[in-house]
Amino acid sequence: MGIRSKFIIIITVLSLLATIAIGYTSYMLSRQSAIAEAKSKGEIIYNYIEASSTFFGKDQYPLIKDLIDDRDTFIPELMSRFVVNRMEYEIFQETLEGYIFKQATLDPLWPDNKANAQEEGVIQYFASNPQATEQQGVMDKDGKKYFYTAKPIKVDKAFCLTCHGDPADAPADQRDIYGTENGYNWKMDSTVGTSIIYISISKTLADAKQSAMKIFFVGIGCLLVTIICIWVFLDRSVVAPIIHLSDAAKDISIGKNLCDSIHTDSNDEIGGLANSIDRMRISVNKLLKRTCPDRKEQKK
Repeated sequence: MGIRSKFIIIITVLSLLATIAIGYTSYMLSRQSAIAEAKSKGEIIYNYIEASSTFFGKDQYPLIKDLIDDRDTFIPELMSRFVVNRMEYEIFQETLEGYIFKQATLDPLWPDNKANAQEEGVIQYFASNPQATEQQGVMDKDGKKYFYTAKPIKVDKAFCLTCHGDPADAPADQRDIYGTENGYNWKMDSTVGTSIIYISISKTLADAKQSAMKIFFVGIGCLLVTIICIWVFLDRSVVAPIIHLSDAAKDISIGKNLCDSIHTDSNDEIGGLANSIDRMRISVNKLLKRTCPDRKEQKK
């Protein structure tokens, strides 16, 4: 294998690795940017929901309890934080798609709040780590990728057990609406669910992957053009002159063409080598004339 081929192989391998590295880095940076943006949006949505929940528990619920003396009366839209949050988010979702809010619970009153297997894992994490206040990550959901922000739902106020403690103590209206099988017998200070917000990042990741592929193929195209240019340059400026000088050196070694000067227009290392071989030709020619005065020059 010639020098040219070895050089081209080395350049190709290194350039290909560099192109792959650049494409991969581009994808990872875009992915990190997408996740950071999703995280920021998720925090905004969650802070709004949390503010609404705080207002409900601190201001709205006590007023409603003062207005409704009958303990068996239960109006979900006014007296349930879960229902208020869900209905507010349903209105929000009408104008902004790609976001999902769920109050995933192990044993909910409302069947749609039932936690799936992945959400059960999040709830178990909070139950096993009482000090944890948040979990974030990427999750596959319905064949799409979502970034999620989850926070625990804990029974931290006694009035929660009014509706979710012993079914017999729950308002009669609530038992009529939801039944008495699910959503009861919660315990104080227990982790029963998670408020989880999903932000779709499938399109962003697909765009990032497409951008990385474009960079990769552009890099491959530039690499091919570079290799062709290097090949032509090496052929004209290095390989062809070296072959010419190699043939001249062989002729000199057997006493041929000693009167033909070797010259080149190059002023680089190739030109220096040509000058050295030419000086060797002159020296060999002089030596042969001294030692063999009657010798005739051999020509091809």
